[in-house]
Amino acid sequence: PGTGAQMVPFVKVFLIVATFAVFHSLTARADVSAFARRKTGLSHAAYAAVRAAISLALLLFSLFILFQEGPSTTQLFAPHSGLPAILPAMFTFWLAGMALGQIVKARRLAQFFGFEEFPKLFIYTGAYTICRHPMYTAWLTAAWGLLISKPNLLTVFYNLLVTCFVVYVALQEERQMIALFGDKYRAYQKQIPFLLPYGFLKPQIRKESAPRF
Repeated sequence: PGTGAQMVPFVKVFLIVATFAVFHSLTARADVSAFARRKTGLSHAAYAAVRAAISLALLLFSLFILFQEGPSTTQLFAPHSGLPAILPAMFTFWLAGMALGQIVKARRLAQFFGFEEFPKLFIYTGAYTICRHPMYTAWLTAAWGLLISKPNLLTVFYNLLVTCFVVYVALQEERQMIALFGDKYRAYQKQIPFLLPYGFLKPQIRKESAPRF
């Protein structure tokens, strides 16, 4: 009975993260989107808004479960507060803010968040020279940074699930980018790291803005 009770937090986290991952991935598919919009009469933008709201709600609920159940699992080391605890958040805001700023400047915010399908955007300057997916890297930095203030086994388990999901989604997006931009994106892949943010150690591909298609 004791072992079963100890597993409950992990089962809860797995179920909610799995629900989020399956929902977010399936509803991103073109055939699922077309079917749902045909049945509901929603526009592409309205469908994207509903999908984003549900995904966000599931993700926030997963964090709620993590914060609620985490203290009942094994503590790995003494928690820290102050500057060490906020450094990951500071890096997250800096990297995500820089990437988002580039998208806004390129006037492609609607496409980035899925409210419009075209034109697609390929940026490989600024934040996108640090890694190929700066928004995902920022997310993972914030998630793993939670270990500093919440160093329990459930946090590690949660972050492993999130990391698997992020890697899967990023790989799917890269396949789409290769289909759209071909050798230009393949050359970018060879020069800039996937998710680890050490691209600043490498020369930039170009100084000018990337082409928009």
